Amino acid sequence: MTDAFDIPPVPDGDYVRSPFTPTFGVIPPRLADRQQLVDAFARMLDEGPGARGQATLVTGQRGMGKSVMLKVFQKVAQSRGWICAQDQASPGVVQRLTEARIPEAMATLDWESQSNMRITGGGFNVMGFGGSVSTTSEDRFPVTPDFQHQLIRAVEALAERGSGLLVTLDEVHRSNIDELRQVTDALSAAVSERAPVAFVGAGLPASIDDLVNDRVSTYLRRAERIDLELLTEAGAREGLTRPLEKTGKSMSKQALEAAVAASGRYPYLVQLIGDEAFKLAGIEDVITISHVRQAAADAQRAMYRQIHEPTFARLSKRDRDYLYAMSADEGPSMTIDVAKRMDMDPRNAGAYRNRLLAAGVIESPARGVVTFTMPYTREYILKRERPF
Repeated sequence: MTDAFDIPPVPDGDYVRSPFTPTFGVIPPRLADRQQLVDAFARMLDEGPGARGQATLVTGQRGMGKSVMLKVFQKVAQSRGWICAQDQASPGVVQRLTEARIPEAMATLDWESQSNMRITGGGFNVMGFGGSVSTTSEDRFPVTPDFQHQLIRAVEALAERGSGLLVTLDEVHRSNIDELRQVTDALSAAVSERAPVAFVGAGLPASIDDLVNDRVSTYLRRAERIDLELLTEAGAREGLTRPLEKTGKSMSKQALEAAVAASGRYPYLVQLIGDEAFKLAGIEDVITISHVRQAAADAQRAMYRQIHEPTFARLSKRDRDYLYAMSADEGPSMTIDVAKRMDMDPRNAGAYRNRLLAAGVIESPARGVVTFTMPYTREYILKRERPF
């Protein structure tokens, strides 16, 4: 103990940590409602070059598990002997992939066991790019400033040993369209020659729509698209109960239904509420509805801090005005009503609507209709901001 505060004791051997993972991008203990996606991706790898899904775009609003799916697909690829080069689709991504990510991925393989491998000009050219590369045991993968050249070198060497390369990019956005075009053009050329390479990109729905509609490349327009949606009620229940099975705790039926309702079937909230309820239960064997009610309140405040506050801080005043106008409705809002509340022409208000769509703060389930994408957004506005 110190004079100013008490330091909690170090947990003993009987301590059971929470099985939930309320951290963005971390694979949860049970990936509810996503097994079909995992199976399809594995099947694509097993079928080989030319299979459906060799280029895939994962979309979904914040907290739906886009980054998680990228990591899941990486693990599936690794289970098939593939290597992975992953990064954010932010400025400089081409250089990072070329000079760091692909060389780092290649370095994970045991090349000493392949010391007799030689690729000489004209002798081995998987992709027919007009000349092969020379690979020796002394200088196999020199760093080069050109992404396509590095990609060619990597997949030719990987094909020689029956492996392949998965490239994943998170936070895909039109703002970095020139670099994305460089990456996808090189990948497209490799895929057209039946190279052992696959690509998965992830981004907000509006961002992916912009890329596809902007004709970045035929490669992306033809990519398989995965739209991550809210969990089913059964999936939310599974996400809350399966992690508890090895902890010695259970959740009462009443508590479970309350937790599902409070989560809104939002994957991140399922983990957050489960984690809070587990900790509140302490040494008790059963998580009760009182634990869940407190956990839901704590989770809502956490959403305000972690999601809503930083999101609103990045928005302009007029963007926030649009959201304030939406908060007058308990459910979806008509865009014409929002414009009236803002005292604006619908066409002018539409500019703010489009910006909020691109930012992933709202979505449009039907023409002329908008709704909040993240749980508790309306509650946050009514609590923290001036309501209409």
